[in-house]
Amino acid sequence: MSLASCLKELREERSWTQGDLCRATGLERAYISRLESGKVKALGLKNALKISKACGLTVEQFVEKCFQKEGPDSSSELPISSSIGKAL
Repeated sequence: MSLASCLKELREERSWTQGDLCRATGLERAYISRLESGKVKALGLKNALKISKACGLTVEQFVEKCFQKEGPDSSSELPISSSIGKAL
């Protein structure tokens, strides 16, 4: 599952708008929109923590749900940036 589709699915499971997710995370709506449209390919650790917390998930659960690849190439790197606070 792509980050974009996963994030949208998490939001819709909670019957949230992008604005609701913004308020819950403190992230800008334009950034949420870029994430969901696939324009942002990597997610900073700080923002991953904000989203996972807002959705009631541990960061491990969030990563497992949104970044687990299936198939033989499942060992590739996760698209999470290690630089905290860096908005991509």
